[in-house]
Amino acid sequence: MDGNSKHMLRKQLFTRWEKKMGRDAMKKLVAALTTGAALRDDFIYYMPFDDYQTLPDPFRRVSVTVKEVQESIRRYPNPEQPGQLFQWDIHGRLFTPARVSLPDMAVVMIHGGAANEYEFIFTPDGPEAYPDLSQSDPKTARVGVAQHIASLGIPVLAISLPGHYSRKPWPPIAERRPEFVIGQIPGDTELKNRLAVYTFMMCTEAIKALVEKHLTQSIFMWGHSTGGEYFYLMEQYGLKNKLIGGLGFGTGMPAWIRKEWDLACAEKSPEERAAPFRNLTDLSRRSPKGYAKSGYVGPNQPWGSVEKWFELENHRRPQFKPFLQDIEHSAHDVLLPEIKKISGLPDNELFITYNSQLERLRGKKLLHIVGEYDKGHWIEGGEKGLEFRREVYAFRRFKPYAKDMRLIVVPKLTHYGHVESDNEGLANLMVTGFKEYFMN
Repeated sequence: MDGNSKHMLRKQLFTRWEKKMGRDAMKKLVAALTTGAALRDDFIYYMPFDDYQTLPDPFRRVSVTVKEVQESIRRYPNPEQPGQLFQWDIHGRLFTPARVSLPDMAVVMIHGGAANEYEFIFTPDGPEAYPDLSQSDPKTARVGVAQHIASLGIPVLAISLPGHYSRKPWPPIAERRPEFVIGQIPGDTELKNRLAVYTFMMCTEAIKALVEKHLTQSIFMWGHSTGGEYFYLMEQYGLKNKLIGGLGFGTGMPAWIRKEWDLACAEKSPEERAAPFRNLTDLSRRSPKGYAKSGYVGPNQPWGSVEKWFELENHRRPQFKPFLQDIEHSAHDVLLPEIKKISGLPDNELFITYNSQLERLRGKKLLHIVGEYDKGHWIEGGEKGLEFRREVYAFRRFKPYAKDMRLIVVPKLTHYGHVESDNEGLANLMVTGFKEYFMN
């Protein structure tokens, strides 16, 4: 046997081994999802990293069409134009598969702070393109999870919250400003006035407008990080689409539970934690140093350094977050009196993140996935015991209400596992959850 034949034989043997590994990984995952096999502490499945890497596609890949969508709402008086309400634009991309794998079902993806829809569409080191994953190798494509999930036959709407999307490359981080009306850069006074009223209520209404206009299906709503709040708010604030269940990666909990967790685990007082946000009408601007400090850097990031990560993303990722959004999400209610004074808004427009009604989880299943290296959602609090890891802490609060719950822990992944290597595994994991867990 010559050298080339030996190489081909080794390749065939490896492919057979990988397929067997994949089948075994799928069997174990489905058993954990459907029967509770191998669960620990009631609802936790610790997934081996080899299983994550080799998990096969739960459906055959199909081609996908992509369409830009955009809607506008008007909310809150504009002090510079008496009698006029501010316009807020919300943008997204709708991915429609050529063949649907599960009827009457779609996924809505909402980014966290300082990101936008591109977080789910592309990866830092991948192409800024929409390859046909039915005709290419998904494992080497390095596209975002929205493209992977859509190619498995699930419609996806990836959303950019108001101010976070631009059709042009963003200027340097220190200079960029939110485009609350896409294509328009606000002046100093307008920027300050808008940031004073950049509430979760406004964003909730904008999300509803986009979802209801462009999706008729029942939906899963995956909010990453700060975006995770919206799933808990949508029903009580009138979303017409049915919410099937709770889906999350790096998602977390409603702000009022976050406050409980902070009081139990945080080393600083509420006043100390809120201090950086006292300039209420400002933006938090991201930096490589800040990402490293937050624990967002990990071993499964093929782009290399955190500086390279920013270099690759800066043209399309806003890299800023309104302070008020941070304040409401992080439960800094010690600032509420000052917020009411500056914004002029009534109580029912502020801190709606405290209004999430867990009773609305009744009849719903929850499936959350967390990276083992996610500092905020998995590592912090762990020194006090498993029950104080943030995702576990939240699930303990959800348990009296939810129909069923699964929390899957994946090794090596950080808070940004959805853009790291092997992210097709995350898509396969989520879609397997749709097929075997939620629809069972």
